[in-house]
Amino acid sequence: MKLILPILASILTFTSLSYAADNEDSTAAPSETSAPLSPAVQKPRIEPSVDENRIQELVKNTPEETELLQLDTDKADEKLIGFYRTEGSGITQGGIIIFPDQNTHMAWPDDLKYLSEGLSEFGWYTLAIYLPQPAIQPIPERTLPTLSNLTPTSTSPESEDPEPANNASSTKETSSTPTADTPKEPYEETIFRLGKTAISYMEARDNLDRFIIIGIGTGATWAAQYVNKYQEEQDLRLLMVDAKSPTDNSLPNLSNILPEIKDTIIDLHHSSPRSSATNLTQNAPNSRLRLARHNKMDNFHQSRMPAMTDNWKRNSSWLLKHVRGTINTYVIKAEEAERAIKLNNKIPSNEQAPGQ
Repeated sequence: MKLILPILASILTFTSLSYAADNEDSTAAPSETSAPLSPAVQKPRIEPSVDENRIQELVKNTPEETELLQLDTDKADEKLIGFYRTEGSGITQGGIIIFPDQNTHMAWPDDLKYLSEGLSEFGWYTLAIYLPQPAIQPIPERTLPTLSNLTPTSTSPESEDPEPANNASSTKETSSTPTADTPKEPYEETIFRLGKTAISYMEARDNLDRFIIIGIGTGATWAAQYVNKYQEEQDLRLLMVDAKSPTDNSLPNLSNILPEIKDTIIDLHHSSPRSSATNLTQNAPNSRLRLARHNKMDNFHQSRMPAMTDNWKRNSSWLLKHVRGTINTYVIKAEEAERAIKLNNKIPSNEQAPGQ
């Protein structure tokens, strides 16, 4: 206590002296050489990059036995970011490329990570790639007159415009001329480049020729877009999980893409089997099933998975089981049956048909 009192007294004395000095400075006449205060310079606001932040999270959260890839796509300042896992069974089935929902990324403990790791244990090389966010569409240019143009002007002589009428008309024409914008590359071109880079890498590294493109959520639309684009030159199949079309109407719509695909389409979803309001939307599985029936798409196979629970591990385990089951049925066994039919119907060239 004896030490605290002198310390408090010293603090009060120093505070009083500082206050008196401040008052003395404030009452003193300003120096003739002092410059006027300039307004504070505001630094331009920099919007955070969603893609950059998510990629940094990917680098920090790379799972074990998974290789983080950063591949050039033959475009300046663009790289494919993805998680690559080799098969772990000793029997190569092919390659799987996973397009995620653009609201998530593959480092989270969700379906994407579980599929990437789980399928690699059953003969599949998996590559889960990161899809950048589509560019935000610019605000349309105003075409209606502004409020200032609708404000009536005064009729007094002082407010009359001294400029000739022809100058006013020329100014109006100049202001209405739109500014030319630099055309931006369509977002699907970025998707095509990323997909081709992934396919080329897996073909060269592991000598793969059969691929399944898995799309989750909105990633299903871009996976379908890629399969439709390259189905004639690459051996591709499409598998969708809870497929959705992007909310932006300027982007491709899944319902317009699916009828154009000739290869195998597997459509897995968690929707209720009973009819509801959600079944009337374009993203409803029932709408895709009706679309497939209408277009007689024999390559389309839809399956409903068990309802979601609060346990994400159980949900992911069920998802992996259903994905493996449908791939085994509609890809592996279907191809084996097709090969058997071709072998049974093949007639050697040195033999003639009966009766010849």
